Amino acid sequence: MQWPANASPALDRHYLASLDETQTLLAKGEEFSVVFRPHMASEHRGVVLMIPSIDDPYGNQRGFIFLRALLSERGYSSYLLVNHPATRDDEQQSEAAQQDASEEQQQDQTQQSQEPPPQPADETEQPQPSYVPGYQQAISSELLDKEQQRLSAQLTSLLERAQEQGKAVSVFAAGRSAGLLSEYFVDNLQVDINAFIAVGAYLPVPARHHHISANLSVMPPAVLDVYTPFDHSWATQQRPQRRLWAEKNRKFDYRQRTLFAELSEQQQIHRLATEIDGFLRRLF
Repeated sequence: MQWPANASPALDRHYLASLDETQTLLAKGEEFSVVFRPHMASEHRGVVLMIPSIDDPYGNQRGFIFLRALLSERGYSSYLLVNHPATRDDEQQSEAAQQDASEEQQQDQTQQSQEPPPQPADETEQPQPSYVPGYQQAISSELLDKEQQRLSAQLTSLLERAQEQGKAVSVFAAGRSAGLLSEYFVDNLQVDINAFIAVGAYLPVPARHHHISANLSVMPPAVLDVYTPFDHSWATQQRPQRRLWAEKNRKFDYRQRTLFAELSEQQQIHRLATEIDGFLRRLF
């Protein structure tokens, strides 16, 4: 697919969205929105469920609208789950966690300033961190659990709708959503999907983020693990570890790809669409 290089983003988005259809589904009695786009090739190759990160409800920062159009031309219909921002209650919990972390840090600093200078330590003794930075504690594990429960319920409902088309179903997720789904697919092995495509998968709770490498290496669906320079630093730092876990657990359908520019750029979106199409064609 080609679009004019000098066209405005607004015109591009209006043109690309012309085939979209907004649908409303139910998950545990609550309505949520998805945007459906049909395949525009002679052969319907499969269905891709696209799940943006919580901080990017429509996936605009990841070029989802362009990617869905390119996949449509290659024979894939798609459902974009509109990942709504946090509710006010969730925001208040997050703010409280940030405030608690900041207060703890200030107390530590005050206490350290009042204590006498430490005696010289043994050279063999290793220094220990005094606190975890507040930005790492901004989201509690409990809040992450609530987000995962909502996301898994929506995915279950969306899977039922997608499977009505009778084609192979793949899940494409970004950022925090990809990290949460890596946990979900390991805990729910019966979920019937053919491939999981993750871009910059991470979790903001260090203990849970640490397990993403192992999760990707033992989940049933094939995995395409994609990285860009603008991913969370925790995701990019974990890249070698994820390869090692895939080798350790003989995850032969694990693939890793790296893009070298932002996904909002036309060339990178084309490359990502080509990588996804090639990966899926080897599976079905």
